[in-house]
Amino acid sequence: MMRRLLILMAGIYFQLSFSASAQKLISVADFGAFPNDTINDRITIQKALNFCKIHHIKKLLIPAGKYLIREEKAIQLMNDIMDGKMGKNPQDVIFTPYYPYSKGIDFNGISHLEVEASGAMFLVQGWMEPISLEHCNDISIKGLTIDHETPPHSEGEIINETQDYFDVSFSTDFPVKNDMVMPRIMFWDLSKNRLLGETIYHPKKNELIAPQIIRVWAKHPTMLKGKIALINHTFHFRPAILIHEASHTVLHQVTIYSQPGMGIVGHRSNNILMNGLRIVPRPGFYQSTNTDATHFTSCTGTIRFDGCTFEGQGDDATNVHGYYQVITQQLSTRSYSIAIEKKWGTHAMVLDFPDKGNKMELVLKKTLEVVGTYTVTKVDTFPSLWKTNIQLDRSLPKNIDDYFLIDITRLPRLEFVNSYVGSHLARAVLVKTRNVLIENCTMKESTGTAIHIGAEGDWREGAGSSNIIVRNNRILRCGRGAGTNDGACGIAVNVKAPDATVAGIHKNILIEGNIIEGENAACGIAVSGAQNVVIRNNTLVGCKQPILFKFSKELNFENNYNGKILLKNTLQ
Repeated sequence: MMRRLLILMAGIYFQLSFSASAQKLISVADFGAFPNDTINDRITIQKALNFCKIHHIKKLLIPAGKYLIREEKAIQLMNDIMDGKMGKNPQDVIFTPYYPYSKGIDFNGISHLEVEASGAMFLVQGWMEPISLEHCNDISIKGLTIDHETPPHSEGEIINETQDYFDVSFSTDFPVKNDMVMPRIMFWDLSKNRLLGETIYHPKKNELIAPQIIRVWAKHPTMLKGKIALINHTFHFRPAILIHEASHTVLHQVTIYSQPGMGIVGHRSNNILMNGLRIVPRPGFYQSTNTDATHFTSCTGTIRFDGCTFEGQGDDATNVHGYYQVITQQLSTRSYSIAIEKKWGTHAMVLDFPDKGNKMELVLKKTLEVVGTYTVTKVDTFPSLWKTNIQLDRSLPKNIDDYFLIDITRLPRLEFVNSYVGSHLARAVLVKTRNVLIENCTMKESTGTAIHIGAEGDWREGAGSSNIIVRNNRILRCGRGAGTNDGACGIAVNVKAPDATVAGIHKNILIEGNIIEGENAACGIAVSGAQNVVIRNNTLVGCKQPILFKFSKELNFENNYNGKILLKNTLQ
């Protein structure tokens, strides 16, 4: 009681004595947020942020140490999910448009603020969105770490197996129970220090057979004993950091150890720099985020990763794309209703829409060919109805059911440089944007193809990519399982459409100076549906066929090696 009174008095005294004209830096301690205690710091840190907004403070200090970020509704949601109240696949409930959720620290509407948090950790209690950056401008966060007091997934050693089931023993870090929700199980191989390529989805059943020991009945890989089972209790939920309708965001040396969803989601935002970002497991653990480490949709400007590290996430290190929207109705001569089907939704689970003046490509559903470009002249959004009405500069063809529309104004430049991606599920870099540089990176033992340049009509994610440089990267033993495209361990360029035989969906690609080491891979580089592709000065080993191509044109191959053997200019 005395501690709380002192905190309250400190905050009142600070606010009464503060002169905005005399001071441009404050500390969360001024509002009563102190590290390494048992007090919930969520409200006091939010008060400090709100003060920064009102008084135009330029810098907020969060001293080193652990800060508890707790919200009762988030605790209840976590418990309800673990008790099975959200079903066997919780994302069907909690990852739907405008599903209510808790925010940890909310930066809504703040501009021109630097948060200095080197050595500070937000220890989250419950399932929430710990950092929410919405409608912000020029926000920089430095040095912050985000983790969960109760991990949002469970990890245990497999101590026994039969043909029908296996037994997993958990430490007390994980509060396991009978009939636990487990839509997915991944496996970490301690002998090779990497994720297995095989994954289990929705096992038949599980049962608590002794304290902290669960038996799982499922068709499973062989020789699991001694490996670590990574059990996810949901796929998607809110990200650890949301960047929505924000511009000029900098995340410098930020670390995310865990999240029941993605690490970072950026949506309809402009210019995001991640410098020294780390999305990796907590020390002693093997999994980081449940799904993608990062995911950026319908953004503008530049998305840049520099000197970043990723490992143990349950999907891609990054995925950058726009959305193929269906044309649901013609309203008048040039006016139409468009929508993203709710089956896919968006990754921020808010409405995606073009702005007035944006360019939209008309795309054939069957092939993903671009057949026209249109300008948006008017926009009306209806978030609760999950639709947008747009007016275009001219009429679409009459058979609107045959087409998608995609906003190509909201396709950002992507730079993924000087970074490391360790073992994780699926792909390291998934590209569905234009003007891309992937350079000087190491990508090691992803289960899927390391770099995938793909228009994915099945996921409603595009567009066809162009002006891509993939240069001077080391790609080691990727493409061993889930997320492998066309058998390629290193780089795949392809199209996912009912008819994927059309060349030129992707254009102007340079693949140069890369070292690709397969592990008995079908191939190193696979190219499909492309035009004007240059592949030169690459070294490939451990691949049955170094380079494969189909349904492409204007290909150029120079000085590529299969080990020490120079490949002919015609593909082998």
